[in-house]
Amino acid sequence: MKDFFTRFNRFAVLGLSRNPKSFSRNACAFLRSQGCEVHPVNPNTDNIDGQVCYSSIEYLPDVQAAIFFTTPRVTEELLLLCKEKGIVNVWFQQGSADKTVISAADKLGLNYKNSCVFMHHPKAGFPHNFHGFMVRILGLDK
Repeated sequence: MKDFFTRFNRFAVLGLSRNPKSFSRNACAFLRSQGCEVHPVNPNTDNIDGQVCYSSIEYLPDVQAAIFFTTPRVTEELLLLCKEKGIVNVWFQQGSADKTVISAADKLGLNYKNSCVFMHHPKAGFPHNFHGFMVRILGLDK
């Protein structure tokens, strides 16, 4: 999954916040600025930043991967829906997965990464790329 952001460019963004200052909104805006197609999923709204927001994974158009910005409890609930939709490549933003989520992803045969989007996107730049470098050097990125 080291090449996640070079292999995929059509993403479901699960749990995109309605708060314009949230981390998920910043990450989503960055991905769009890099030419990625982003499809937000949030059952509490039908529009974020003028873009259609899907109420459920089942209504998504075809995507290559999913990025989770949800709590571990919600993440775990959504994994099976991802698998059923054919989404087998997933990214767990820090805080969206715990041991139970990782175990469920393994049992479902999903390909996943559990880390920060900005630390791994090749065009995120400083200080994100430096942070990612330090995490890899220290062996903290599993």
